[in-house]
Amino acid sequence: PEPALKVTRDSDGTFVLTGDKIERAFKMANLDHEDGAMRFARQLRSMGVDDALRDAGAESGDLVAIDDFTFEFVE
Repeated sequence: PEPALKVTRDSDGTFVLTGDKIERAFKMANLDHEDGAMRFARQLRSMGVDDALRDAGAESGDLVAIDDFTFEFVE
């Protein structure tokens, strides 16, 4: 089975998040509204994404991608 969360790095340095659970949460998130974006950020934290990114070497300001959505990692 695929891990719940996988962190890889693109050739341009962007950290890429994949995994069934995170992709499902992304598809259900309403990122057009600030409330939805904040809720999604809390979901990511509760899934351990922040820790996984730090473990992979991410620092504040690095770009992170989920599917076609890119955001800045903030400590």
